[in-house]
Amino acid sequence: MLSVDLFSGAGGLSLGLRRAGIQAVACVELSRDAMETYASHSTDTAHYNTDVREISFERYRGAVDLVVGGPPCQPFSIGGLRQADRDARDMIPQFIRALDEIRPQAFIMENVPGLLLKRTRPYFDSVLRRLMEHGYRLNWAVLNAADYGVPQKRRRLIILGCRDRQLLLPRATHGAGTPLTHTRA
Repeated sequence: MLSVDLFSGAGGLSLGLRRAGIQAVACVELSRDAMETYASHSTDTAHYNTDVREISFERYRGAVDLVVGGPPCQPFSIGGLRQADRDARDMIPQFIRALDEIRPQAFIMENVPGLLLKRTRPYFDSVLRRLMEHGYRLNWAVLNAADYGVPQKRRRLIILGCRDRQLLLPRATHGAGTPLTHTRA
């Protein structure tokens, strides 16, 4: 499978997907430092070190199976003003534009759980409607990285979309009720 990684940062999501057999053919990241890190471990990926709004993704239509990314979280973070679509940093519409231009079979979008809070929930619901209007069956949840063996508590909203089936979120591998439950002796 081939993917495009939007708001890629240093490429952590693409590295994980590569371990699952998914190869990023392109990534987009505004930060030069993050892009240099990404380029150091993924030399065969096309690197766009620019604003996502300046790129047409139509060249990837029919060539890419998956679009992934985590649009900037500042418009939804509890540490900010939570202005959602009234914040100029809201790039979720650009993620949806990329889906429209590429028309991949599936997508993975990651963001902060703040999108689900009372102030930003109407915006989140409108995003889900737009994604469904683009032909995707959705599944979403807030997952904690610690439940998957990452040595930190990091809660993230994960939205999965697929055109021909509903994708399942992974079951926790660590913590209470899992095979890797840790108890004190």
